Amino acid sequence: MPNLEDFFNKPSIEENVNLNLEKILGEKPCSTCDKNSDFFFWDSSTLTMTWECPDGHKNSFRIQ
Repeated sequence: MPNLEDFFNKPSIEENVNLNLEKILGEKPCSTCDKNSDFFFWDSSTLTMTWECPDGHKNSFRIQ
């Protein structure tokens, strides 16, 4: 018999997405300003790198 607690307390979609992210150390340049981020996130399910500079500009790159 299924556990009802698992049904009612399922993790949200955002929590599931965050499980796929791997934090990688290394500098990535901002596409808006001249500052760098010290790390980036790798999503292996979508082949996407995302990072945010110290000023809050969001950047991403998807491998095709």
